[in-house]
Amino acid sequence: MMIMAFPFCMAQAQSGLISTKKLYTQKADMSEYAKAGAVPEVNGKVVFTKEINVAGKSKEELYTVLSSFAALRFSAGSARGNWREPNFFTNLDYAQVKEADKETGRIVAQGAEEMVFSNKALSKDYTHVFYLFTAEAAAGKVKLTMNNIAFVYVGSQETERIPAEDWITDKEALNKKGELRRISGKFRVKTIDLFDELAKEIEELAKK
Repeated sequence: MMIMAFPFCMAQAQSGLISTKKLYTQKADMSEYAKAGAVPEVNGKVVFTKEINVAGKSKEELYTVLSSFAALRFSAGSARGNWREPNFFTNLDYAQVKEADKETGRIVAQGAEEMVFSNKALSKDYTHVFYLFTAEAAAGKVKLTMNNIAFVYVGSQETERIPAEDWITDKEALNKKGELRRISGKFRVKTIDLFDELAKEIEELAKK
């Protein structure tokens, strides 16, 4: 199986707009990924946040939803679907729920999974992504946060961990024309998709 050679030392070689034919994303409009601030930063750190309003649901009800979701989604070795699907994931051994506090309504999970960019007949282009995912339940709302994001290419002899701040921010992933760079741009796209999908799944469960 061919694995993408992650060219950390070739950042200057990035050029041109990403080909949507080679990139796995669940969104048709690629321009939204190139918008300034699409990858939000707080004090120089990449931090995705979203607040979901769920009228009529108690803190206890929402915490139950969050804890059930996290126990399944962030269990080491668990997977869903096929890597040809945009929302596919397969967890690494590092994936786990690190904190679950019913009293505060707070759940913190360590995300550790494959991030698939594209595939051909007998190969796939992917990396490993690590992140902290925090979900906080309160009466009528849920707050989600994803931060401490990093990527690791495991196909090289010297494994290198690249923080999101050095790879998918506006400065790193967009060229002078405001277009997505060929390499780091696809990491930006899939990271945005990852948070959006997690938020979407939780919102659907919370509003049932």
